[in-house]
Amino acid sequence: MSPYYKGDIRYKGATYKGTHEAIVPREVWYQVQSVLDAHKSAADATQIHDHYLKGTVYCGQCGSRLIICNSRNRHGKVYPYFVCSGRHGGAGDCTRQAVLIEDVERLIESYYDRIQISGQTRQNVAGMMHAQFDQLMAADTQELARLAADRDRLDHERVKLLQAHYADAVPLDLLKQEQARIGAELETINNRIAAHHDEYAAARANLEDSIGLLANVAGIYRRCDDANRRLCNQAFFTAIYLDDDGEPRVTYQQPYDALCDPEVQANALNWAAETQKSDEVQTRTGAVPPVKGLNLATSG
Repeated sequence: MSPYYKGDIRYKGATYKGTHEAIVPREVWYQVQSVLDAHKSAADATQIHDHYLKGTVYCGQCGSRLIICNSRNRHGKVYPYFVCSGRHGGAGDCTRQAVLIEDVERLIESYYDRIQISGQTRQNVAGMMHAQFDQLMAADTQELARLAADRDRLDHERVKLLQAHYADAVPLDLLKQEQARIGAELETINNRIAAHHDEYAAARANLEDSIGLLANVAGIYRRCDDANRRLCNQAFFTAIYLDDDGEPRVTYQQPYDALCDPEVQANALNWAAETQKSDEVQTRTGAVPPVKGLNLATSG
């Protein structure tokens, strides 16, 4: 999707802030872009979708896809319905009734109100998960130290090997064999060290973007056009099932399977309460309370 939609312009390969008003909110643009990147394929490029929910909604009774059928009344007015493809094709014994597409649209739009989180929940979840990232990185600092020590050992081994070869203690064929082994091990170690902080930084940034989107998702979804609504649904859900009682039942994409989990949100609330108590105790005793879950740990 062109950056023009989020208020930017591109000139000679560089992107600049434009003077025009953004067509869609920036957070929608970034989420749409990530979905486009993840789902880009030849099939997606050529497939025509009759409705933005087609391919996302499923029968809650038998699990078959819901397909679009049009019904015309005696006055010639056309009413589009979602019907169960399993029942429509005569497979199985599904009894799922057809449902008006506009009713499904309203149900899913309302569902976004239920998954949107409050500002306080956003703060709690972000704090807890960033703290967990910090703990992981602190533990991995020891792993980085071990990798650095292994790298130094291999460098030293390579120097000693050359010295032995120059002293005619190691033949040329063995020298080449050992150099290849040491080179391969060093490449693996250097790649692991280089990737370490990049992996955590990318994961942390993705987490922050995902939580931010979840805190504003109901309003964003209502402002989206049909194409972007489809992409939002793909970003959040692997499937939306419509049960006979009319209530949507969803399965989430990562990381929303965790972020939308009531148990995770409850744990984040407890974590925030415990953190506040700990900070209050440290403040009363004169200690400086640590900033939990906000800093990206680094190691030399």
